Order: sequence, then C-alpha cells, then structure tokens
Amino acid sequence: ILPFTALELPPLVERIGFSVLIALEAGLGIAFPFILTFYIGLSLLEDTGYMTRAAFLADRAMHRLGLHGEAIIPMVIGFGCTVPAVMSLRILKTRREQTIAAFLISMIPCSARMVVIAGVVAAFVGILWAFSIYVIVLILIVLTAVVLSRITPGEQFGMIVEMSALRRPQARLVLAKSWLRIKEFLFIAMPLLIITSIGLGLLQYYGVTDAFEQLLAPVTVALLGLPEYASTALLFGIFRKELAFETLADLSGTADLGSVMTSVQLYTFAIVSVLFVPCTSTIAVLYRQLGARITVLISLYTVFLGLLIGAVINLIMK
Repeated sequence: ILPFTALELPPLVERIGFSVLIALEAGLGIAFPFILTFYIGLSLLEDTGYMTRAAFLADRAMHRLGLHGEAIIPMVIGFGCTVPAVMSLRILKTRREQTIAAFLISMIPCSARMVVIAGVVAAFVGILWAFSIYVIVLILIVLTAVVLSRITPGEQFGMIVEMSALRRPQARLVLAKSWLRIKEFLFIAMPLLIITSIGLGLLQYYGVTDAFEQLLAPVTVALLGLPEYASTALLFGIFRKELAFETLADLSGTADLGSVMTSVQLYTFAIVSVLFVPCTSTIAVLYRQLGARITVLISLYTVFLGLLIGAVINLIMK
C-alpha cells in the first residue's frame, strides 16, 4: 500500500491501486489457506465412501427434524457450496422434505461464508470464537427444522439407500478433486473480488457509498453496533459471500481488521454475514428448484434471523 502514497499518483489511480492490493491480501493471504484445507478434508470424506453410511446413521436424528437420512448428503455438500447442495435436493422424495432442507441448507456456512468466519473471527478474535459461530448456526438450524417439521404440510417417508463400499482414498485423486474445487476460488472468485474491489473504490471516490451507509446507519450502528460502512460490506456479500470480508477490509482501509474494529464488532459482523441472505447464485437455484414463494420466504427469514442474532449479540457483549 505504501508505494502508492510514495509515488504521489493521481487520487483516482491511487484509490484503484489500493483496492487491488487489499483484494489480493484479503483473498490470497487470509482466505485461500482456509478454503484449501476445507476442500482437502471434504474430498477425503467423499473418497472413503462414507457418505451413504453417514446418511444411514443420521436417519433417526433427521426424522426428528422432519427429514430422512439422505438429507444429510446435500447438507454436507452445503459446507462446500450452497448451489450444488440445493440442486441435490432432487434426491429427496417429497416437496415437504425439499422445502425444509432448502431452509436449512441456506443457513449452513458454506466455504464462502467460511472465508468470513476465518478471515474476520479466527484471524482477529480467536479460533474458539470462530468455532462458536458454527455452534450457534447449528442450534439455529435445529430449531428452524423443529418448527418447520411441525408447520410444513405433507407426508414424511422412510429411507432406502444402497451402501457403497468403503475404500482407501488415493492422494492423487484427493488432490485433483480439491484442485478442481479450489480453481473456482482462484479463477472466478479472486478476479471477481478484485473487480468488485475496484468498483467499490470508484463508488467511494465519487461518494456513492457514503449516502447508502448514512441511510442504513440506524440499523448498522444503532441495532448492530457496527461501523456505518459495514452495511456496504453486507450488501456486497449478497453477490458472493467472500465479498463481505474483502469489502469490509477495503472500506476499513486495511486487511488488519483487528486494528480498526473491536472484537465484538468483528464477531457480530461475521455472524450477521453468515446468516444474512443467501448469495445471488443460491437464490437463482432456489427459484428454479422450489419457485418464487419459497425463495422469498427463505430470503426474508435469513434477513430477519441475521439481524435478530446480530442485535442480541451486540446487546449482550457490548
């Protein structure tokens, strides 16, 4: 960052260069190592053939949530990416089960949300605090499932599934599968992070973000206890969840978020971002799979849940 100020470049050029550096530091320096580790672990789990056994073992517990054991498969996929998880809802036999599972999958912290948890909380607050977000989200998922299982119309059926053989994972195949997944982050998400960061820098330069942030200040500052610019970061997170973290770093003026925000603010921002509205790709797939009504209900529910939990954390911890 310093070379841009030392070169005394025009303010607009300096703003763009600064935005690119922040995007690279946030994406490659903080987010990438966590995503790579997660995908290697997920590939190992898949290649052992354990997924169908997990579905069988989870069947009794999932029935209490209004689902059957096979629903565990799209939910595990959801930790990688919500889009294929929603698409895999086809394996569930009834509209009732698909609806309940769609609500729950939309709340699962995918790898993009993991970037926010790791980059904001694990890096600057503590790994145990980051783990606590997963615990809170899991509790909310269970409570949501219990309520939906009682109010969603339709029948619940049993599960018939063929067991696949257990096998020893091969390192070459695990690494190849992990690379195929991580390529999306490197060649799709990273360029998008940089482009979005530049666009955000231009919006800042021309004062557009200031008007938006002042408009939402009663919610961002008064309700959640966050800086005004956090509202812009949450908005950009709707396009891709990684953008919430990168945008927050860009607006803060540094990837060292711990130097500009308190631990409570970082924790609140992370959990609101994780719960707050699925990304646009997920919304599109939900619309195609389940229709406009369910998609709108899921979006409104996650907005309400994110703001409610964020407000409660701000009230308790401030």
